[in-house]
Amino acid sequence: QVQPTPAQAPKPKNPAASMAGFLAASARRCLPAVARPKAATLAPRLLPAAIQQRLIHQSATRHHQAVNPGWPVMYAISYDKPGWDPEMELEYDVMPRDEFGVPAHIPPELSTTIRHTYYVPPQYYPFLKKLGDDTPELKPYMDKLMNGELTFDDYEEMFYAFAKPLKIHRPRIAMPYRTAEEMKKTDEVFWEGAWLSFRQRVLGDYLSRHYLRDFIAGMGMGLYLAWLYIQGHRQYRIDMKLFYLEAPEHKINWIRPRGDL
Repeated sequence: QVQPTPAQAPKPKNPAASMAGFLAASARRCLPAVARPKAATLAPRLLPAAIQQRLIHQSATRHHQAVNPGWPVMYAISYDKPGWDPEMELEYDVMPRDEFGVPAHIPPELSTTIRHTYYVPPQYYPFLKKLGDDTPELKPYMDKLMNGELTFDDYEEMFYAFAKPLKIHRPRIAMPYRTAEEMKKTDEVFWEGAWLSFRQRVLGDYLSRHYLRDFIAGMGMGLYLAWLYIQGHRQYRIDMKLFYLEAPEHKINWIRPRGDL
């Protein structure tokens, strides 16, 4: 009789037993070498609950400032900027700064010693050099700007030294005085102003009385209707109480007395 080769050997009839053996071997490999028990003592003790402690397919812990690790969340949103979360009420990335952009937690004794200068890209240097050559008064400031040494104080000094007054078109501005004909109409203009003020006061008094009357009438009607509703409900309760007390033959769904109570 020919013995079957290992490749032709019959497979076990119980696939669950083979899967359990595979999981047991896998769990044995995951245990530390020092604390790994013998196979003979481990095999009978392996239970599905113990196998599930291998943390397979468990989500990674969310490192978030408002969600505790392990806290169940329905969905998680991530952003490319660390710490940026528009759904949060607390935002610690936005810090207060002074007028130069220095964070406010840096003391003024240190922040005021920083020289804040303007930066201009190098492609503008030819234009700035030509501007300084054409106007010798601007050359020191243009040199500072190209060398990265122009501060805000230097800019203010340059601006106010070379600022030109604004051209004003006088025909478009009303004359600051009145003619003789306009001066003669002063009393008429004052009377028109007093008449308009009187009309406004009369209209204000009328609207105040009108809307106050409507408010009081509306509140009175509302209170009266509410009183009618409450009285109707009260009388309905009284009638129902009398009906169930004085007309027992008309009681609905009451338990019939059995005579032993």
